[in-house]
Amino acid sequence: MKAYWDASALVEMTSDPALEVRLITEGGYTRTHTIAEVFSTLTGKAHIRASANDAAKTIRAMAGRMQFVNLSEDEVLDGLDKAQSLGVRGGRVHGLLHALAAVKSGADALLTLDKNDFAGLAPGLSVEQV
Repeated sequence: MKAYWDASALVEMTSDPALEVRLITEGGYTRTHTIAEVFSTLTGKAHIRASANDAAKTIRAMAGRMQFVNLSEDEVLDGLDKAQSLGVRGGRVHGLLHALAAVKSGADALLTLDKNDFAGLAPGLSVEQV
């Protein structure tokens, strides 16, 4: 099974050996923008606070196991056209874009720390809390 990993799942993977094994054995999908989200979290959260060099090394290793699925301008704009009907406002737009990319990738599941972030955003897509 190939899963789509959001940034929170990839950050969690850095401290969860079982998730690391899952990424190594299964691979996965994500968006290129997720790299920036993971870097921001790894270098900015007080309880993690990795150096920029360590974060870059960690992300490079992750990226080697991922397939990147990005949205075109039209796909983003089409998603935004549906935002109101999906209850998307403010920062939840990032979840919407992850959900759209997960569907585009053909992933079996979307992995995240908070499955509520994706409630109703991608009907038919399994959302798995890690």
